[in-house]
Amino acid sequence: MENLTYKQASRFLDLATMGVRPQDVDDLLSLDSKQAWLEQQLTAPFAVHTDRVAYQKSQRGETESTQEMRVGAWFDIAFWSGAQLRQRMAFALSQIVVVNDRDAQLAPYPEGVANYYDLLTKYAFSDYKTLLYHVTRSPIMGHFLTMVGNLPKSETGVNPDQNYAREVMQLFTIGLEELNLDGTKKLDTDGLPIATYDDTDIENMARVFTGWFMSNGSMLEPMVADDTYHDQNAKTILGQSVPAGLSAEQELDTVLDILVNHPNTAPFISKFLIQRFVTSNPLPEYVQRVANVFIQTRGNLGEVITAILLDPQVDVENSVHRAKLREPILAMTHLCRALDCKPGNNGLITYDALLYRDTFNQYPLGAPSVFNFYSPDHQPPGALAEQGLASPELEIIDWNQVIKMSNLTWKLVQDNGYKTGSNSKQELYPQVSDFTNIAGDYNALVTLICNRFFHGELPTDIAPRLEALWSAKNSNNKPYAVAPMIYLAFVSPNFMVQE
Repeated sequence: MENLTYKQASRFLDLATMGVRPQDVDDLLSLDSKQAWLEQQLTAPFAVHTDRVAYQKSQRGETESTQEMRVGAWFDIAFWSGAQLRQRMAFALSQIVVVNDRDAQLAPYPEGVANYYDLLTKYAFSDYKTLLYHVTRSPIMGHFLTMVGNLPKSETGVNPDQNYAREVMQLFTIGLEELNLDGTKKLDTDGLPIATYDDTDIENMARVFTGWFMSNGSMLEPMVADDTYHDQNAKTILGQSVPAGLSAEQELDTVLDILVNHPNTAPFISKFLIQRFVTSNPLPEYVQRVANVFIQTRGNLGEVITAILLDPQVDVENSVHRAKLREPILAMTHLCRALDCKPGNNGLITYDALLYRDTFNQYPLGAPSVFNFYSPDHQPPGALAEQGLASPELEIIDWNQVIKMSNLTWKLVQDNGYKTGSNSKQELYPQVSDFTNIAGDYNALVTLICNRFFHGELPTDIAPRLEALWSAKNSNNKPYAVAPMIYLAFVSPNFMVQE
Protein backbone atom coordinates (compact mmCIF):
# COMPACT_ATOMS: atom_id res chain seq x y z
CA MET A 1 0.00 0.00 0.00
CA GLU A 2 1.28 3.48 -0.86
CA ASN A 3 -0.93 5.71 1.33
CA LEU A 4 -1.62 7.88 -1.71
CA THR A 5 -2.98 11.36 -1.19
CA TYR A 6 -5.71 12.81 -3.38
CA LYS A 7 -3.14 15.05 -5.05
CA GLN A 8 -0.77 12.16 -5.81
CA ALA A 9 -3.55 10.01 -7.24
CA SER A 10 -4.98 12.84 -9.32
CA ARG A 11 -1.59 13.91 -10.70
CA PHE A 12 -0.79 10.33 -11.66
CA LEU A 13 -4.10 9.77 -13.45
CA ASP A 14 -3.76 13.11 -15.19
CA LEU A 15 -0.68 11.71 -16.93
CA ALA A 16 -1.99 8.24 -17.64
CA THR A 17 -5.50 8.88 -19.00
CA MET A 18 -7.38 10.96 -21.52
CA GLY A 19 -8.75 12.98 -18.59
CA VAL A 20 -9.61 12.31 -14.98
CA ARG A 21 -13.19 11.41 -14.15
CA PRO A 22 -14.27 12.09 -10.55
CA GLN A 23 -14.69 8.38 -9.77
CA ASP A 24 -11.25 7.56 -11.18
CA VAL A 25 -9.43 9.21 -8.28
CA ASP A 26 -11.64 7.53 -5.69
CA ASP A 27 -11.00 4.15 -7.32
CA LEU A 28 -7.23 4.63 -7.30
CA LEU A 29 -7.29 5.82 -3.68
CA SER A 30 -9.27 2.70 -2.79
CA LEU A 31 -6.76 0.52 -4.64
CA ASP A 32 -3.91 2.57 -3.14
CA SER A 33 -1.34 1.28 -5.60
CA LYS A 34 -0.20 2.86 -8.85
CA GLN A 35 1.51 -0.40 -9.75
CA ALA A 36 -1.73 -2.36 -9.31
CA TRP A 37 -3.64 0.23 -11.35
CA LEU A 38 -1.12 -0.09 -14.17
CA GLU A 39 -1.32 -3.87 -14.10
CA GLN A 40 -5.11 -3.65 -14.44
CA GLN A 41 -4.79 -1.23 -17.35
CA LEU A 42 -2.29 -3.40 -19.22
CA THR A 43 -4.80 -6.23 -19.44
CA ALA A 44 -8.12 -4.35 -19.53
CA PRO A 45 -10.44 -5.03 -22.50
CA PHE A 46 -10.48 -2.14 -24.94
CA ALA A 47 -12.76 -0.56 -27.51
CA VAL A 48 -12.18 -1.09 -31.23
CA HIS A 49 -12.22 2.03 -33.40
CA THR A 50 -13.45 0.30 -36.55
CA ASP A 51 -16.42 -1.05 -34.58
CA ARG A 52 -17.17 2.41 -33.25
CA VAL A 53 -16.97 3.92 -36.75
CA ALA A 54 -19.59 1.38 -37.85
CA TYR A 55 -21.70 2.37 -34.84
CA GLN A 56 -21.33 6.04 -35.72
CA LYS A 57 -22.51 5.30 -39.25
CA SER A 58 -25.48 3.29 -37.96
CA GLN A 59 -26.52 5.97 -35.46
CA ARG A 60 -26.44 8.61 -38.19
CA GLY A 61 -28.42 6.46 -40.59
CA GLU A 62 -25.72 6.75 -43.26
CA THR A 63 -24.53 4.15 -45.73
CA GLU A 64 -20.92 5.34 -46.05
CA SER A 65 -18.37 6.10 -43.36
CA THR A 66 -16.44 9.37 -43.29
CA GLN A 67 -13.28 10.61 -41.65
CA GLU A 68 -15.45 12.81 -39.44
CA MET A 69 -17.17 9.65 -38.15
CA ARG A 70 -13.73 8.15 -37.52
CA VAL A 71 -12.68 11.11 -35.39
CA GLY A 72 -16.08 11.10 -33.69
CA ALA A 73 -15.48 7.44 -32.84
CA TRP A 74 -12.11 8.39 -31.33
CA PHE A 75 -13.78 11.01 -29.13
CA ASP A 76 -16.51 8.54 -28.13
CA ILE A 77 -13.85 6.15 -26.89
CA ALA A 78 -11.76 8.89 -25.26
CA PHE A 79 -14.79 10.25 -23.39
CA TRP A 80 -16.62 7.09 -22.35
CA SER A 81 -14.46 3.99 -22.73
CA GLY A 82 -12.24 2.14 -20.30
CA ALA A 83 -8.64 0.99 -20.90
CA GLN A 84 -7.61 4.62 -20.63
CA LEU A 85 -3.87 3.98 -20.46
CA ARG A 86 -4.00 1.96 -23.68
CA GLN A 87 -5.93 4.74 -25.44
CA ARG A 88 -3.44 7.29 -24.14
CA MET A 89 -0.53 5.15 -25.29
CA ALA A 90 -2.06 4.64 -28.74
CA PHE A 91 -2.39 8.41 -29.13
CA ALA A 92 1.28 8.84 -28.19
CA LEU A 93 2.34 6.11 -30.63
CA SER A 94 0.26 7.73 -33.37
CA GLN A 95 2.65 10.68 -33.08
CA ILE A 96 5.69 8.45 -33.66
CA VAL A 97 4.55 6.13 -36.45
CA VAL A 98 2.53 8.85 -38.16
CA VAL A 99 -0.02 8.57 -40.94
CA ASN A 100 -2.66 11.18 -41.72
CA ASP A 101 -6.06 11.31 -43.34
CA ARG A 102 -5.12 14.54 -45.14
CA ASP A 103 -3.18 12.41 -47.61
CA ALA A 104 -5.16 12.10 -50.84
CA GLN A 105 -4.55 8.35 -50.94
CA LEU A 106 -5.91 7.82 -47.42
CA ALA A 107 -8.76 10.35 -47.25
CA PRO A 108 -11.28 8.03 -49.00
CA TYR A 109 -10.66 5.20 -46.51
CA PRO A 110 -11.90 6.09 -43.00
CA GLU A 111 -12.28 2.42 -42.04
CA GLY A 112 -8.71 1.76 -43.14
CA VAL A 113 -7.38 4.71 -41.14
CA ALA A 114 -9.42 3.59 -38.11
CA ASN A 115 -8.02 0.10 -38.57
CA TYR A 116 -4.50 1.54 -38.49
CA TYR A 117 -5.32 3.25 -35.19
CA ASP A 118 -6.64 -0.08 -33.90
CA LEU A 119 -3.28 -1.58 -34.80
CA LEU A 120 -1.60 0.99 -32.53
CA THR A 121 -4.15 0.27 -29.82
CA LYS A 122 -3.82 -3.51 -30.03
CA TYR A 123 -0.02 -3.47 -29.91
CA ALA A 124 0.32 -0.50 -27.55
CA PHE A 125 1.86 -2.74 -24.88
CA SER A 126 3.61 -5.26 -27.12
CA ASP A 127 7.32 -5.28 -27.82
CA TYR A 128 8.34 -2.48 -30.15
CA LYS A 129 9.49 -4.84 -32.89
CA THR A 130 6.03 -6.41 -33.07
CA LEU A 131 4.42 -2.99 -33.33
CA LEU A 132 6.80 -1.99 -36.13
CA TYR A 133 6.17 -5.25 -37.95
CA HIS A 134 2.44 -4.57 -38.13
CA VAL A 135 2.96 -0.88 -38.92
CA THR A 136 5.25 -1.84 -41.81
CA ARG A 137 2.72 -4.28 -43.26
CA SER A 138 -0.22 -1.90 -42.95
CA PRO A 139 -1.59 -0.85 -46.36
CA ILE A 140 -2.34 2.55 -44.81
CA MET A 141 1.34 3.06 -44.02
CA GLY A 142 2.24 1.43 -47.34
CA HIS A 143 0.31 4.09 -49.23
CA PHE A 144 1.23 6.99 -46.94
CA LEU A 145 4.98 6.42 -47.26
CA THR A 146 4.73 4.94 -50.78
CA MET A 147 6.14 1.50 -49.99
CA VAL A 148 3.27 -0.56 -51.40
CA GLY A 149 4.23 -2.04 -54.76
CA ASN A 150 7.87 -0.98 -54.33
CA LEU A 151 9.92 -2.81 -56.97
CA PRO A 152 13.65 -3.63 -57.13
CA LYS A 153 15.99 -1.95 -59.59
CA SER A 154 16.17 -5.19 -61.57
CA GLU A 155 12.52 -4.65 -62.53
CA THR A 156 12.47 -0.90 -63.17
CA GLY A 157 16.01 0.16 -63.91
CA VAL A 158 15.86 2.74 -61.11
CA ASN A 159 16.43 2.53 -57.37
CA PRO A 160 13.37 1.59 -55.29
CA ASP A 161 11.36 4.25 -53.46
CA GLN A 162 13.18 5.44 -50.33
CA ASN A 163 10.33 7.09 -48.44
CA TYR A 164 9.57 4.41 -45.86
CA ALA A 165 13.23 3.39 -45.65
CA ARG A 166 14.17 6.90 -44.56
CA GLU A 167 11.37 7.49 -42.08
CA VAL A 168 11.56 4.08 -40.38
CA MET A 169 15.07 5.13 -39.35
CA GLN A 170 14.73 8.88 -38.84
CA LEU A 171 11.36 8.96 -37.08
CA PHE A 172 10.36 5.44 -36.00
CA THR A 173 13.56 4.07 -34.46
CA ILE A 174 17.07 5.57 -34.39
CA GLY A 175 16.75 9.26 -35.23
CA LEU A 176 19.22 11.40 -37.12
CA GLU A 177 22.08 11.64 -34.60
CA GLU A 178 23.82 9.17 -32.35
CA LEU A 179 22.69 9.28 -28.74
CA ASN A 180 24.03 8.27 -25.39
CA LEU A 181 21.79 6.00 -23.36
CA ASP A 182 20.50 9.06 -21.47
CA GLY A 183 19.27 10.70 -24.69
CA THR A 184 22.03 13.28 -24.94
CA LYS A 185 23.88 13.57 -28.24
CA LYS A 186 27.20 11.87 -28.86
CA LEU A 187 29.81 14.24 -30.27
CA ASP A 188 32.82 13.65 -32.49
CA THR A 189 36.32 14.97 -31.83
CA ASP A 190 35.29 18.35 -33.23
CA GLY A 191 32.32 18.56 -30.85
CA LEU A 192 29.78 17.93 -33.61
CA PRO A 193 26.84 15.46 -33.64
CA ILE A 194 27.42 12.11 -35.35
CA ALA A 195 24.93 11.01 -38.02
CA THR A 196 23.27 7.66 -37.40
CA TYR A 197 23.03 6.71 -41.08
CA ASP A 198 24.04 7.89 -44.54
CA ASP A 199 22.74 7.71 -48.10
CA THR A 200 24.10 4.21 -48.58
CA ASP A 201 22.08 3.00 -45.59
CA ILE A 202 18.95 4.58 -47.07
CA GLU A 203 19.58 2.96 -50.45
CA ASN A 204 20.11 -0.46 -48.90
CA MET A 205 17.14 -0.06 -46.57
CA ALA A 206 14.90 0.83 -49.53
CA ARG A 207 15.89 -2.48 -51.15
CA VAL A 208 14.61 -4.27 -48.05
CA PHE A 209 11.11 -2.89 -48.55
CA THR A 210 10.51 -4.28 -52.02
CA GLY A 211 7.97 -6.88 -53.03
CA TRP A 212 5.11 -5.86 -50.71
CA PHE A 213 1.62 -5.56 -52.22
CA MET A 214 -1.95 -5.06 -51.11
CA SER A 215 -3.89 -8.19 -50.21
CA ASN A 216 -6.70 -8.39 -52.79
CA GLY A 217 -6.80 -4.60 -52.95
CA SER A 218 -7.76 -4.34 -49.26
CA MET A 219 -6.98 -1.26 -47.19
CA LEU A 220 -7.74 -3.31 -44.06
CA GLU A 221 -5.76 -6.52 -44.53
CA PRO A 222 -1.97 -6.53 -44.02
CA MET A 223 0.16 -6.28 -47.13
CA VAL A 224 1.56 -9.54 -48.48
CA ALA A 225 4.96 -10.28 -49.97
CA ASP A 226 5.74 -11.56 -53.45
CA ASP A 227 9.37 -12.65 -53.42
CA THR A 228 9.48 -12.53 -57.22
CA TYR A 229 9.63 -8.76 -56.81
CA HIS A 230 11.81 -8.65 -53.71
CA ASP A 231 15.47 -7.69 -53.94
CA GLN A 232 17.14 -10.78 -52.47
CA ASN A 233 20.73 -9.67 -52.96
CA ALA A 234 23.03 -9.11 -49.99
CA LYS A 235 22.80 -5.76 -48.22
CA THR A 236 24.61 -3.82 -45.51
CA ILE A 237 22.31 -2.00 -43.09
CA LEU A 238 23.79 0.29 -40.43
CA GLY A 239 27.06 -1.59 -40.57
CA GLN A 240 25.46 -5.03 -40.33
CA SER A 241 25.42 -7.58 -43.14
CA VAL A 242 22.12 -8.98 -44.38
CA PRO A 243 22.80 -12.15 -46.38
CA ALA A 244 21.52 -12.85 -49.87
CA GLY A 245 18.63 -15.18 -50.52
CA LEU A 246 16.27 -14.01 -47.76
CA SER A 247 12.58 -13.76 -48.48
CA ALA A 248 10.80 -10.43 -47.94
CA GLU A 249 9.41 -11.72 -44.64
CA GLN A 250 12.77 -13.02 -43.45
CA GLU A 251 14.54 -9.82 -44.40
CA LEU A 252 11.91 -7.66 -42.69
CA ASP A 253 12.38 -9.68 -39.50
CA THR A 254 16.17 -9.31 -39.72
CA VAL A 255 16.11 -5.58 -40.37
CA LEU A 256 13.58 -4.86 -37.63
CA ASP A 257 15.94 -6.62 -35.21
CA ILE A 258 18.77 -4.39 -36.39
CA LEU A 259 16.66 -1.27 -35.93
CA VAL A 260 15.09 -2.09 -32.56
CA ASN A 261 18.38 -3.32 -31.10
CA HIS A 262 20.33 -0.31 -32.36
CA PRO A 263 21.77 1.61 -29.34
CA ASN A 264 19.85 4.73 -30.39
CA THR A 265 16.37 3.24 -30.42
CA ALA A 266 15.97 2.77 -26.65
CA PRO A 267 16.80 6.39 -25.69
CA PHE A 268 15.12 7.84 -28.80
CA ILE A 269 11.74 6.15 -28.21
CA SER A 270 11.96 6.38 -24.41
CA LYS A 271 12.53 10.13 -24.46
CA PHE A 272 9.70 10.70 -26.93
CA LEU A 273 7.24 8.75 -24.76
CA ILE A 274 8.37 10.55 -21.60
CA GLN A 275 7.69 13.84 -23.39
CA ARG A 276 4.22 12.75 -24.43
CA PHE A 277 3.26 11.55 -20.94
CA VAL A 278 5.21 13.41 -18.28
CA THR A 279 7.55 16.27 -19.16
CA SER A 280 8.86 18.17 -22.15
CA ASN A 281 12.36 18.32 -20.67
CA PRO A 282 13.19 15.02 -18.99
CA LEU A 283 16.41 14.80 -17.04
CA PRO A 284 19.04 12.57 -18.71
CA GLU A 285 18.93 10.22 -15.71
CA TYR A 286 15.17 9.73 -16.23
CA VAL A 287 15.68 8.91 -19.90
CA GLN A 288 18.47 6.49 -19.06
CA ARG A 289 16.38 4.63 -16.47
CA VAL A 290 13.57 4.13 -18.97
CA ALA A 291 15.94 3.29 -21.84
CA ASN A 292 17.51 0.58 -19.68
CA VAL A 293 14.05 -0.96 -19.23
CA PHE A 294 13.53 -0.79 -23.00
CA ILE A 295 16.79 -2.69 -23.52
CA GLN A 296 16.25 -5.22 -20.73
CA THR A 297 12.75 -6.09 -21.94
CA ARG A 298 13.59 -6.01 -25.66
CA GLY A 299 11.38 -3.02 -26.17
CA ASN A 300 8.33 -4.20 -24.24
CA LEU A 301 6.13 -1.10 -24.34
CA GLY A 302 4.02 -2.20 -21.40
CA GLU A 303 7.15 -2.34 -19.26
CA VAL A 304 8.41 0.93 -20.73
CA ILE A 305 5.26 2.91 -19.93
CA THR A 306 5.19 1.36 -16.46
CA ALA A 307 8.77 2.54 -15.91
CA ILE A 308 7.86 6.02 -17.17
CA LEU A 309 4.88 6.43 -14.88
CA LEU A 310 6.41 4.85 -11.78
CA ASP A 311 9.68 6.75 -12.02
CA PRO A 312 10.49 8.93 -8.98
CA GLN A 313 10.58 11.98 -11.27
CA VAL A 314 6.79 11.74 -11.65
CA ASP A 315 6.30 12.78 -8.02
CA VAL A 316 8.66 15.75 -8.19
CA GLU A 317 6.98 19.15 -7.82
CA ASN A 318 7.92 22.68 -8.91
CA SER A 319 10.46 21.61 -11.50
CA VAL A 320 10.82 22.40 -15.21
CA HIS A 321 11.85 18.75 -15.54
CA ARG A 322 8.39 17.65 -14.44
CA ALA A 323 6.18 19.91 -16.51
CA LYS A 324 4.59 20.00 -19.94
CA LEU A 325 1.94 21.98 -21.73
CA ARG A 326 -1.24 20.05 -22.38
CA GLU A 327 -1.86 19.13 -25.97
CA PRO A 328 -4.98 21.07 -26.98
CA ILE A 329 -7.06 18.03 -27.81
CA LEU A 330 -6.11 16.31 -24.55
CA ALA A 331 -6.99 19.44 -22.59
CA MET A 332 -10.47 19.21 -24.08
CA THR A 333 -10.87 15.48 -23.46
CA HIS A 334 -9.92 16.17 -19.84
CA LEU A 335 -12.59 18.88 -19.59
CA CYS A 336 -15.26 16.66 -21.09
CA ARG A 337 -14.37 13.73 -18.86
CA ALA A 338 -14.14 15.93 -15.76
CA LEU A 339 -17.63 17.30 -16.49
CA ASP A 340 -19.00 13.95 -17.71
CA CYS A 341 -20.13 15.47 -21.01
CA LYS A 342 -22.84 13.59 -22.88
CA PRO A 343 -24.77 14.18 -26.12
CA GLY A 344 -28.14 15.85 -25.69
CA ASN A 345 -31.52 14.24 -26.27
CA ASN A 346 -30.20 10.82 -25.18
CA GLY A 347 -27.74 10.77 -28.06
CA LEU A 348 -25.06 8.09 -28.10
CA ILE A 349 -22.29 9.50 -30.30
CA THR A 350 -20.38 12.71 -30.93
CA TYR A 351 -20.90 14.66 -34.14
CA ASP A 352 -18.13 16.84 -35.64
CA ALA A 353 -16.55 16.42 -32.25
CA LEU A 354 -15.88 19.84 -30.75
CA LEU A 355 -15.34 21.34 -34.22
CA TYR A 356 -12.08 19.43 -34.20
CA ARG A 357 -10.73 20.52 -37.58
CA ASP A 358 -10.93 24.20 -36.64
CA THR A 359 -10.30 24.16 -32.90
CA PHE A 360 -7.17 22.32 -31.80
CA ASN A 361 -4.59 22.43 -34.61
CA GLN A 362 -4.48 18.65 -34.14
CA TYR A 363 -6.74 15.63 -34.27
CA PRO A 364 -6.09 11.85 -34.21
CA LEU A 365 -4.20 10.75 -37.33
CA GLY A 366 -4.49 14.28 -38.66
CA ALA A 367 -0.91 15.57 -38.45
CA PRO A 368 0.04 17.73 -41.45
CA SER A 369 3.02 15.51 -42.30
CA VAL A 370 4.96 12.43 -41.22
CA PHE A 371 6.84 14.75 -38.85
CA ASN A 372 3.80 14.94 -36.53
CA PHE A 373 2.06 18.10 -35.31
CA TYR A 374 5.23 19.51 -33.78
CA SER A 375 8.90 18.78 -33.24
CA PRO A 376 9.84 17.17 -29.91
CA ASP A 377 12.71 19.65 -29.74
CA HIS A 378 10.69 22.80 -30.47
CA GLN A 379 11.93 25.79 -28.46
CA PRO A 380 9.68 28.86 -28.56
CA PRO A 381 11.66 32.10 -28.67
CA GLY A 382 11.90 33.89 -25.37
CA ALA A 383 12.42 32.66 -21.84
CA LEU A 384 12.19 28.95 -22.66
CA ALA A 385 14.73 29.09 -25.48
CA GLU A 386 17.03 31.19 -23.32
CA GLN A 387 17.04 28.40 -20.75
CA GLY A 388 17.47 25.72 -23.43
CA LEU A 389 14.03 24.27 -22.70
CA ALA A 390 11.70 22.63 -25.19
CA SER A 391 7.92 22.99 -25.35
CA PRO A 392 6.76 20.90 -28.32
CA GLU A 393 3.07 21.70 -27.94
CA LEU A 394 3.65 25.44 -28.27
CA GLU A 395 4.48 24.88 -31.93
CA ILE A 396 0.73 24.43 -32.62
CA ILE A 397 -0.61 26.83 -29.98
CA ASP A 398 -1.04 30.43 -31.05
CA TRP A 399 -3.50 33.19 -30.20
CA ASN A 400 -5.87 32.09 -32.94
CA GLN A 401 -6.01 28.56 -31.55
CA VAL A 402 -6.32 29.78 -27.95
CA ILE A 403 -9.25 32.04 -28.84
CA LYS A 404 -11.05 29.31 -30.76
CA MET A 405 -10.69 26.75 -27.97
CA SER A 406 -11.63 29.31 -25.33
CA ASN A 407 -14.78 30.25 -27.26
CA LEU A 408 -15.71 26.60 -27.66
CA THR A 409 -15.17 26.01 -23.97
CA TRP A 410 -17.36 28.96 -23.01
CA LYS A 411 -20.13 27.70 -25.28
CA LEU A 412 -19.82 24.26 -23.72
CA VAL A 413 -20.00 25.36 -20.09
CA GLN A 414 -22.35 28.35 -20.49
CA ASP A 415 -24.82 27.68 -23.30
CA ASN A 416 -24.96 23.93 -22.76
CA GLY A 417 -24.37 23.89 -19.04
CA TYR A 418 -26.57 25.44 -16.39
CA LYS A 419 -28.39 27.45 -19.07
CA THR A 420 -29.41 24.44 -21.13
CA GLY A 421 -29.81 25.11 -24.85
CA SER A 422 -31.74 23.15 -27.43
CA ASN A 423 -30.67 19.76 -26.05
CA SER A 424 -29.64 18.62 -29.51
CA LYS A 425 -28.16 15.13 -29.76
CA GLN A 426 -25.50 16.66 -32.00
CA GLU A 427 -24.16 18.78 -29.12
CA LEU A 428 -22.22 17.78 -26.02
CA TYR A 429 -23.61 18.79 -22.64
CA PRO A 430 -21.59 18.88 -19.41
CA GLN A 431 -23.27 17.46 -16.34
CA VAL A 432 -22.96 20.41 -13.97
CA SER A 433 -25.59 19.60 -11.36
CA ASP A 434 -22.84 18.59 -8.92
CA PHE A 435 -21.61 22.19 -9.13
CA THR A 436 -24.91 24.07 -9.26
CA ASN A 437 -26.38 22.07 -6.37
CA ILE A 438 -23.70 23.46 -4.05
CA ALA A 439 -23.30 26.86 -5.70
CA GLY A 440 -24.46 28.67 -2.57
CA ASP A 441 -21.53 27.29 -0.57
CA TYR A 442 -18.34 28.90 -1.88
CA ASN A 443 -15.94 26.59 -0.04
CA ALA A 444 -17.72 23.46 -1.23
CA LEU A 445 -17.92 24.77 -4.80
CA VAL A 446 -14.29 25.81 -5.05
CA THR A 447 -13.20 22.50 -3.51
CA LEU A 448 -15.10 20.63 -6.23
CA ILE A 449 -13.53 22.77 -8.97
CA CYS A 450 -10.09 22.18 -7.49
CA ASN A 451 -10.67 18.44 -7.36
CA ARG A 452 -11.65 18.37 -11.03
CA PHE A 453 -8.93 20.68 -12.39
CA PHE A 454 -6.16 21.31 -9.85
CA HIS A 455 -5.55 17.95 -8.14
CA GLY A 456 -7.42 19.12 -5.06
CA GLU A 457 -5.33 22.21 -4.28
CA LEU A 458 -6.42 25.80 -4.93
CA PRO A 459 -3.68 27.77 -6.74
CA THR A 460 -2.95 30.95 -4.84
CA ASP A 461 -2.97 33.18 -7.92
CA ILE A 462 -6.38 32.00 -9.13
CA ALA A 463 -8.12 31.93 -5.74
CA PRO A 464 -9.11 35.64 -5.64
CA ARG A 465 -10.38 35.48 -9.24
CA LEU A 466 -12.66 32.54 -8.49
CA GLU A 467 -13.95 34.23 -5.35
CA ALA A 468 -14.63 37.45 -7.26
CA LEU A 469 -16.69 35.57 -9.88
CA TRP A 470 -18.72 33.89 -7.14
CA SER A 471 -19.19 37.10 -5.14
CA ALA A 472 -20.42 38.97 -8.22
CA LYS A 473 -23.67 36.95 -8.14
CA ASN A 474 -26.28 37.66 -5.52
CA SER A 475 -27.51 34.90 -3.25
CA ASN A 476 -30.34 33.93 -5.60
CA ASN A 477 -28.08 33.66 -8.66
CA LYS A 478 -25.08 31.76 -7.34
CA PRO A 479 -25.62 28.88 -9.83
CA TYR A 480 -24.82 31.36 -12.60
CA ALA A 481 -21.32 31.73 -11.18
CA VAL A 482 -20.57 28.09 -11.97
CA ALA A 483 -19.94 28.49 -15.71
CA PRO A 484 -17.44 31.38 -15.48
CA MET A 485 -15.65 29.70 -12.58
CA ILE A 486 -15.22 26.42 -14.50
CA TYR A 487 -14.22 28.36 -17.59
CA LEU A 488 -11.57 30.31 -15.69
CA ALA A 489 -10.20 27.13 -14.15
CA PHE A 490 -9.91 25.47 -17.56
CA VAL A 491 -8.22 28.32 -19.44
CA SER A 492 -5.82 29.15 -16.60
CA PRO A 493 -2.10 28.35 -16.89
CA ASN A 494 -2.52 26.40 -13.66
CA PHE A 495 -4.54 23.82 -15.60
CA MET A 496 -2.99 24.10 -19.03
CA VAL A 497 0.49 23.35 -17.71
CA GLN A 498 0.70 19.84 -16.28
CA GLU A 499 3.10 19.76 -13.36
